[in-house]
Amino acid sequence: ILTSLTMFSIYQTTRQGVQTRSRILALFHPHEELTREDLIQRSDLTYDQIRRQTKNLCIEGKLTSHYKNGKRAYRLR
Repeated sequence: ILTSLTMFSIYQTTRQGVQTRSRILALFHPHEELTREDLIQRSDLTYDQIRRQTKNLCIEGKLTSHYKNGKRAYRLR
């Protein structure tokens, strides 16, 4: 019987990825909710970088995500 589901990323953890995730986390204020578009505007990262690294941050338990008005939104956990 499967009692828990472990999520994992197919992307290799790199120093650049760690730095990118740190940059993304620094964009959030406490209790603030940001969409991918918000994150792109606040950083000079591409959509693909934001998509990959926010997924990794959710897997790591540092962000939560949900859909809001048809867009994916994130919040610090």
